[in-house]
Amino acid sequence: MAFLDGMTAIAGVGASRFERRPEASVLEFAGDALNAALADAGLDKEQIDGLIVQVGSPRGADYDTIALTFGLSPSYCGQTWAHGRFAASVIIQAAMAVSAGLATRVACLMAMKNSDIGRMGEADNPFYHEQFRENGGPHGEEGHIGMSSPIAGAAMGFDLYCRRYGVDRELLAEIPLTFRRHALLTDDAIMRTPMTAEDYRSSRPIVDPLRLFDCSPVGDGAVCVIVAAAGADAREVRITGAQGMRAGRNEFIFAPSGLGMAQQSHKRLTREDACRQRVYEMAAARPDDIDVLGLYDSFSPLPLYALEDFGFCRAGEALHWIQGGRIGLGGDLPTNTAGGQLSQAQLNGWGQIRELVTQLRGEAEQRQVPDAARAMWASVGGDALILERSA
Repeated sequence: MAFLDGMTAIAGVGASRFERRPEASVLEFAGDALNAALADAGLDKEQIDGLIVQVGSPRGADYDTIALTFGLSPSYCGQTWAHGRFAASVIIQAAMAVSAGLATRVACLMAMKNSDIGRMGEADNPFYHEQFRENGGPHGEEGHIGMSSPIAGAAMGFDLYCRRYGVDRELLAEIPLTFRRHALLTDDAIMRTPMTAEDYRSSRPIVDPLRLFDCSPVGDGAVCVIVAAAGADAREVRITGAQGMRAGRNEFIFAPSGLGMAQQSHKRLTREDACRQRVYEMAAARPDDIDVLGLYDSFSPLPLYALEDFGFCRAGEALHWIQGGRIGLGGDLPTNTAGGQLSQAQLNGWGQIRELVTQLRGEAEQRQVPDAARAMWASVGGDALILERSA
């Protein structure tokens, strides 16, 4: 439990370039991110004794390949599934390893290539056959009834959400438009072309009610976060609250808890219960204490569900709650201030965590949220982190 008292911290963070480079090796991206994180933390690779990889082969590289290639000698290793939403879980595991004395400095690495593995739902994609296993695939696909890609589950969830709460799907434009404006201020964002409301509305439909600009763009890249015991470094960012993913009949990967998808009940979290989630209790915080927010946004509707399930607004209110610049820079709750996955890069949430560290250090330049002291990462799956600046 010590790391939940701010005894562990993010000591360094680094990233590769984010782009579509099918000719490049995933190890090139991994090396760039690892070296950048080491330099940021002021460490040599010999000081890294823990390694946790989020995406293994074929999209990424496995932990043993990473250690062998870059001359690391970790005594504590781990690796998670090659799908999204494992960023917080990896960082939590690293913090627990440091807290338990199993490692002192853990490199948490996500490196992947998407541009050369075929499209989701096509037979040459390495995940194609997963969707046909019993109970469907990992993204809410149901291959045996023709739902062969993640957007099918995301569209079905958003359609049910709009019908359940009687809300206009056109209000969803606020999310991709806001994050695109943030990306225009971010040097390494993939999507840096201005987007208007008309551009959004005229983008081609993918699976109704979702359009092209509701989907994160495919790209390649890597992010590395180094977790260590908290010390006296004013640039480190302390980990003060955490919680892992939910699972069970009341969960659906592309819908809030209790929306009514698949085997879900129709019992949503009350706002009072949402404000008492474990991540808040550990950090002795509430939603009103969060200065800057990072949300998983591989598809535009997903931030809505996290806003509701973590108590920023009540169930069914998020589409109206986000209007009027509330989640933009200068708004009440700046969110995905580097552009998120919808406009910066599709990196399984690691780009948002990197941005939160940058914000808490006061190093975000033209994107900087004034006096940002406490940040939160959250996803529709229930996983969350609360981070705080050291000084």
